Amino acid sequence: MNIFDLALVIQLFILINPLSSFPVLLAAYKNKINVRKVAVSAVIIAFLVAIIIALIGPYLFKLFGINIDSFRIAGGIVLLLLGLDNIRGKKDDRSDIKKTDALISIVATPLLTGPAVISFITIKAYEIGRVSIVSNIFLSFILVAIVFTIFSFSISKINGKVIDVSSRILGLFLTAVAIQMMAKGIQGLIAVG
Repeated sequence: MNIFDLALVIQLFILINPLSSFPVLLAAYKNKINVRKVAVSAVIIAFLVAIIIALIGPYLFKLFGINIDSFRIAGGIVLLLLGLDNIRGKKDDRSDIKKTDALISIVATPLLTGPAVISFITIKAYEIGRVSIVSNIFLSFILVAIVFTIFSFSISKINGKVIDVSSRILGLFLTAVAIQMMAKGIQGLIAVG
């Protein structure tokens, strides 16, 4: 089995969607908050949350007495809602937050590692194993860190409209992944029943 899966790395990157955090980083910049500190700290915290979920997520199935197919459907619904929010361009105004720690928390989770990412990682850890998912999470977060580094160094020059359109396109792919997750879960429940 291959430890690195480029398709999975791209899926995780699209799901994490660092572009959705741009409005918060822009608000930090406008409020004269250190954007680089927010970006670096948020990526590290989000990465640690993702790793913890990858390591303990599969154990939660036994703890709560649920099966993988039920979780696929639930995770797919959460992912579908996130994808639809991205497509519609739902605004999440955080411009009133002026504290660095609060911004770091908001960007780290729920924006980077929110319920949809947690669901996806938990399912993949169950399907492909912890070592595989952790290595792919690592590569995905390297890409996220690169995007955030670009944001933090050139935030005053980035066109918000381009980011908005790109985020909507990523939202379309999120909805497709969500539908695939739900279909696989429904198929699994029907096969068992």
